[in-house]
Amino acid sequence: MQSDTGETFREVRRYLSDGKKVCYSGIPCQIEGLKRFLGHEYPNLITVDFVCHAVPSPLIWRKYLEMQMEKYSETFITDILFRDKGHFGYQYSVMSIKSDCGELYARGTESDPMLRAFFSDICDRPSCYDCKFKKRYRISDFTIWDCFDVGKFNVLWDDYTGVSSVLVHTDKGRSIFRCIEKNMESGIVRPDILTKDVWPMFEPVKENSKRDDFFRDAVKMYGTELFDRYYPQDLKVKMRRYGRIICYKAGMYGLARKVYNRYFKQRK
Repeated sequence: MQSDTGETFREVRRYLSDGKKVCYSGIPCQIEGLKRFLGHEYPNLITVDFVCHAVPSPLIWRKYLEMQMEKYSETFITDILFRDKGHFGYQYSVMSIKSDCGELYARGTESDPMLRAFFSDICDRPSCYDCKFKKRYRISDFTIWDCFDVGKFNVLWDDYTGVSSVLVHTDKGRSIFRCIEKNMESGIVRPDILTKDVWPMFEPVKENSKRDDFFRDAVKMYGTELFDRYYPQDLKVKMRRYGRIICYKAGMYGLARKVYNRYFKQRK
Protein backbone atom coordinates (compact mmCIF):
# COMPACT_ATOMS: atom_id res chain seq x y z
CA MET A 1 0.00 0.00 0.00
CA GLN A 2 1.19 3.52 -0.77
CA SER A 3 0.28 6.67 1.08
CA ASP A 4 -0.31 10.12 -0.36
CA THR A 5 3.23 11.23 0.39
CA GLY A 6 2.61 14.89 -0.42
CA GLU A 7 -0.28 15.08 2.04
CA THR A 8 1.67 13.34 4.82
CA PHE A 9 4.60 15.72 4.26
CA ARG A 10 2.30 18.74 4.65
CA GLU A 11 0.72 17.19 7.72
CA VAL A 12 4.15 16.64 9.29
CA ARG A 13 5.09 20.27 8.63
CA ARG A 14 1.86 21.49 10.28
CA TYR A 15 2.49 19.38 13.38
CA LEU A 16 6.12 20.46 13.63
CA SER A 17 5.21 24.13 13.22
CA ASP A 18 2.71 23.71 16.08
CA GLY A 19 5.52 22.41 18.27
CA LYS A 20 4.29 18.82 18.35
CA LYS A 21 6.66 15.87 18.36
CA VAL A 22 6.49 13.79 15.19
CA CYS A 23 7.91 10.35 14.43
CA TYR A 24 7.87 9.71 10.67
CA SER A 25 8.56 6.19 9.43
CA GLY A 26 8.97 5.28 5.77
CA ILE A 27 11.20 3.86 3.09
CA PRO A 28 14.57 5.61 2.55
CA CYS A 29 13.46 7.66 -0.46
CA GLN A 30 10.47 8.97 1.50
CA ILE A 31 12.67 10.08 4.39
CA GLU A 32 15.03 11.94 2.07
CA GLY A 33 12.03 13.46 0.29
CA LEU A 34 10.57 14.62 3.59
CA LYS A 35 13.84 16.26 4.66
CA ARG A 36 14.11 18.11 1.34
CA PHE A 37 10.46 19.18 1.57
CA LEU A 38 10.92 20.60 5.08
CA GLY A 39 14.09 22.45 4.10
CA HIS A 40 15.72 22.45 7.54
CA GLU A 41 16.07 20.30 10.64
CA TYR A 42 13.42 20.23 13.35
CA PRO A 43 14.44 19.15 16.87
CA ASN A 44 10.96 17.69 17.41
CA LEU A 45 11.12 15.40 14.35
CA ILE A 46 12.24 11.77 14.60
CA THR A 47 12.78 9.85 11.34
CA VAL A 48 12.90 6.07 10.95
CA ASP A 49 13.55 4.27 7.69
CA PHE A 50 13.56 0.53 7.11
CA VAL A 51 15.52 -1.65 4.76
CA CYS A 52 13.34 -1.70 1.66
CA HIS A 53 13.17 -4.54 -0.86
CA ALA A 54 11.24 -2.52 -3.46
CA VAL A 55 7.86 -0.81 -3.98
CA PRO A 56 5.26 -2.82 -5.90
CA SER A 57 2.86 -1.42 -8.46
CA PRO A 58 -0.59 -0.24 -7.26
CA LEU A 59 -2.03 -1.73 -10.47
CA ILE A 60 -0.82 -5.21 -9.58
CA TRP A 61 -2.17 -4.85 -6.06
CA ARG A 62 -5.59 -3.97 -7.50
CA LYS A 63 -5.41 -7.06 -9.71
CA TYR A 64 -4.65 -9.17 -6.65
CA LEU A 65 -7.64 -7.68 -4.81
CA GLU A 66 -9.84 -8.41 -7.82
CA MET A 67 -8.79 -12.05 -7.64
CA GLN A 68 -9.40 -12.37 -3.90
CA MET A 69 -12.70 -10.47 -3.97
CA GLU A 70 -13.94 -12.77 -6.72
CA LYS A 71 -13.00 -15.77 -4.57
CA TYR A 72 -14.69 -14.37 -1.45
CA SER A 73 -17.49 -12.49 -3.18
CA GLU A 74 -20.05 -13.25 -0.47
CA THR A 75 -17.82 -12.07 2.38
CA PHE A 76 -16.73 -8.54 3.26
CA ILE A 77 -12.94 -8.31 3.62
CA THR A 78 -12.06 -6.22 6.67
CA ASP A 79 -8.29 -6.58 6.97
CA ILE A 80 -5.24 -7.74 5.03
CA LEU A 81 -1.85 -8.37 6.60
CA PHE A 82 0.99 -8.42 4.06
CA ARG A 83 3.52 -10.22 6.26
CA ASP A 84 1.55 -11.79 9.06
CA LYS A 85 3.89 -13.37 11.61
CA GLY A 86 1.17 -14.98 13.70
CA HIS A 87 1.18 -18.36 11.98
CA PHE A 88 4.77 -19.57 11.91
CA GLY A 89 6.88 -16.92 13.61
CA TYR A 90 8.83 -14.01 12.24
CA GLN A 91 10.93 -16.03 9.77
CA TYR A 92 7.94 -17.09 7.67
CA SER A 93 5.87 -14.25 6.19
CA VAL A 94 2.22 -14.93 5.40
CA MET A 95 -0.36 -12.95 3.44
CA SER A 96 -3.56 -13.20 5.47
CA ILE A 97 -7.04 -11.94 4.60
CA LYS A 98 -9.68 -11.50 7.29
CA SER A 99 -13.38 -10.76 7.57
CA ASP A 100 -15.80 -10.17 10.44
CA CYS A 101 -16.15 -13.93 10.64
CA GLY A 102 -12.41 -14.57 11.03
CA GLU A 103 -9.53 -15.45 8.77
CA LEU A 104 -10.43 -16.33 5.19
CA TYR A 105 -7.03 -16.95 3.67
CA ALA A 106 -3.39 -17.40 4.67
CA ARG A 107 -0.53 -18.26 2.34
CA GLY A 108 3.21 -17.77 2.57
CA THR A 109 5.81 -16.33 0.23
CA GLU A 110 6.12 -19.63 -1.60
CA SER A 111 2.44 -19.84 -2.59
CA ASP A 112 0.62 -16.51 -2.36
CA PRO A 113 0.56 -14.99 -5.88
CA MET A 114 1.14 -11.39 -4.76
CA LEU A 115 4.07 -12.29 -2.53
CA ARG A 116 5.53 -14.47 -5.29
CA ALA A 117 5.23 -11.61 -7.77
CA PHE A 118 6.78 -9.15 -5.31
CA PHE A 119 9.75 -11.30 -4.36
CA SER A 120 10.43 -12.28 -7.97
CA ASP A 121 10.75 -8.55 -8.78
CA ILE A 122 8.26 -8.60 -11.61
CA CYS A 123 5.94 -5.88 -10.28
CA ASP A 124 8.25 -3.21 -8.85
CA ARG A 125 8.32 0.44 -9.81
CA PRO A 126 10.94 1.17 -12.52
CA SER A 127 12.90 3.46 -10.17
CA CYS A 128 13.42 0.56 -7.75
CA TYR A 129 15.66 -1.21 -10.26
CA ASP A 130 18.05 1.75 -10.09
CA CYS A 131 17.44 2.91 -6.53
CA LYS A 132 19.75 5.72 -5.37
CA PHE A 133 18.89 5.29 -1.70
CA LYS A 134 20.40 1.85 -1.06
CA LYS A 135 23.30 2.70 1.22
CA ARG A 136 24.75 2.14 4.66
CA TYR A 137 24.85 5.76 5.88
CA ARG A 138 21.48 7.49 5.86
CA ILE A 139 20.02 10.83 6.93
CA SER A 140 17.34 9.28 9.15
CA ASP A 141 17.77 8.93 12.90
CA PHE A 142 17.23 5.15 12.76
CA THR A 143 17.28 2.35 10.20
CA ILE A 144 15.47 -0.87 11.16
CA TRP A 145 15.04 -4.33 9.63
CA ASP A 146 14.33 -7.95 10.61
CA CYS A 147 17.29 -9.68 12.23
CA PHE A 148 16.77 -13.10 10.69
CA ASP A 149 20.30 -14.21 11.67
CA VAL A 150 19.93 -13.26 15.33
CA GLY A 151 21.37 -16.63 16.35
CA LYS A 152 24.80 -15.39 15.24
CA PHE A 153 24.64 -12.68 17.91
CA ASN A 154 22.59 -14.25 20.70
CA VAL A 155 21.32 -17.83 20.52
CA LEU A 156 18.84 -17.19 23.34
CA TRP A 157 16.95 -14.71 21.14
CA ASP A 158 16.63 -17.13 18.22
CA ASP A 159 13.14 -18.31 19.24
CA TYR A 160 10.87 -17.29 16.33
CA THR A 161 9.33 -14.40 18.28
CA GLY A 162 11.12 -11.71 16.30
CA VAL A 163 14.17 -9.50 16.76
CA SER A 164 14.85 -6.18 15.05
CA SER A 165 18.17 -4.81 13.88
CA VAL A 166 18.62 -1.08 14.52
CA LEU A 167 21.24 1.30 13.17
CA VAL A 168 21.43 4.62 15.01
CA HIS A 169 22.68 7.38 12.69
CA THR A 170 22.42 10.66 14.61
CA ASP A 171 23.06 12.20 18.01
CA LYS A 172 19.31 12.67 18.35
CA GLY A 173 18.82 8.98 17.61
CA ARG A 174 21.41 7.98 20.22
CA SER A 175 19.73 10.14 22.84
CA ILE A 176 16.32 8.62 22.07
CA PHE A 177 17.68 5.09 22.10
CA ARG A 178 19.25 5.60 25.53
CA CYS A 179 15.83 6.66 26.81
CA ILE A 180 13.98 3.60 25.46
CA GLU A 181 16.54 0.81 25.78
CA LYS A 182 15.59 0.16 29.41
CA ASN A 183 12.21 -1.06 28.09
CA MET A 184 13.69 -3.76 25.87
CA GLU A 185 16.34 -6.41 25.62
CA SER A 186 19.17 -5.13 23.46
CA GLY A 187 22.75 -5.83 22.58
CA ILE A 188 25.49 -3.92 20.77
CA VAL A 189 26.87 -5.28 17.49
CA ARG A 190 29.41 -3.60 15.24
CA PRO A 191 27.57 -2.03 12.27
CA ASP A 192 29.78 -3.71 9.65
CA ILE A 193 28.98 -7.11 11.17
CA LEU A 194 25.28 -6.36 11.61
CA THR A 195 24.86 -5.26 7.99
CA LYS A 196 27.00 -8.00 6.43
CA ASP A 197 24.99 -9.99 3.83
CA VAL A 198 22.00 -7.61 4.17
CA TRP A 199 22.07 -6.99 0.42
CA PRO A 200 18.72 -5.10 0.23
CA MET A 201 20.39 -2.33 2.23
CA PHE A 202 23.02 -1.79 -0.46
CA GLU A 203 21.77 -3.19 -3.78
CA PRO A 204 18.69 -2.49 -5.92
CA VAL A 205 16.60 -5.43 -6.99
CA LYS A 206 17.16 -6.87 -10.46
CA GLU A 207 14.36 -6.50 -12.97
CA ASN A 208 12.52 -9.69 -13.84
CA SER A 209 12.92 -10.49 -17.56
CA LYS A 210 9.15 -11.07 -17.83
CA ARG A 211 8.15 -7.72 -16.34
CA ASP A 212 7.09 -6.04 -19.62
CA ASP A 213 4.93 -9.02 -20.61
CA PHE A 214 3.45 -9.16 -17.12
CA PHE A 215 2.35 -5.51 -17.21
CA ARG A 216 1.02 -5.73 -20.75
CA ASP A 217 -1.16 -8.62 -19.65
CA ALA A 218 -2.10 -6.86 -16.40
CA VAL A 219 -3.70 -4.02 -18.38
CA LYS A 220 -6.04 -6.33 -20.29
CA MET A 221 -6.49 -9.35 -18.00
CA TYR A 222 -8.65 -9.84 -14.94
CA GLY A 223 -6.75 -10.56 -11.72
CA THR A 224 -7.45 -14.29 -11.57
CA GLU A 225 -6.42 -14.81 -15.18
CA LEU A 226 -3.22 -12.79 -14.71
CA PHE A 227 -1.98 -14.59 -11.62
CA ASP A 228 -3.03 -18.01 -12.90
CA ARG A 229 -0.88 -17.41 -15.97
CA TYR A 230 2.26 -16.20 -14.21
CA TYR A 231 1.99 -17.72 -10.74
CA PRO A 232 -0.16 -20.87 -10.97
CA GLN A 233 -0.80 -23.05 -7.93
CA ASP A 234 0.94 -26.08 -9.43
CA LEU A 235 2.30 -29.18 -7.72
CA LYS A 236 5.72 -27.61 -7.16
CA VAL A 237 4.21 -24.68 -5.30
CA LYS A 238 2.04 -26.95 -3.15
CA MET A 239 5.02 -29.12 -2.27
CA ARG A 240 6.99 -26.06 -1.16
CA ARG A 241 4.09 -24.89 0.98
CA TYR A 242 3.56 -28.18 2.76
CA GLY A 243 7.31 -28.68 3.08
CA ARG A 244 7.61 -25.39 4.95
CA ILE A 245 4.70 -26.25 7.23
CA ILE A 246 6.12 -29.69 8.02
CA CYS A 247 9.57 -28.24 8.77
CA TYR A 248 8.04 -25.65 11.07
CA LYS A 249 5.89 -28.13 13.00
CA ALA A 250 8.88 -30.46 13.34
CA GLY A 251 10.94 -27.62 14.81
CA MET A 252 13.35 -27.70 11.88
CA TYR A 253 12.31 -24.63 9.91
CA GLY A 254 15.05 -22.34 11.21
CA LEU A 255 17.76 -24.89 10.41
CA ALA A 256 16.28 -25.68 7.00
CA ARG A 257 16.15 -21.98 6.15
CA LYS A 258 19.78 -21.44 7.13
CA VAL A 259 20.94 -24.43 5.06
CA TYR A 260 18.90 -23.28 2.06
CA ASN A 261 20.16 -19.69 2.26
CA ARG A 262 23.76 -20.80 2.63
CA TYR A 263 24.03 -23.52 0.00
CA PHE A 264 21.15 -23.23 -2.46
CA LYS A 265 19.71 -19.75 -2.70
CA GLN A 266 21.10 -17.55 -5.43
CA ARG A 267 20.08 -13.99 -6.19
CA LYS A 268 18.46 -13.64 -9.55
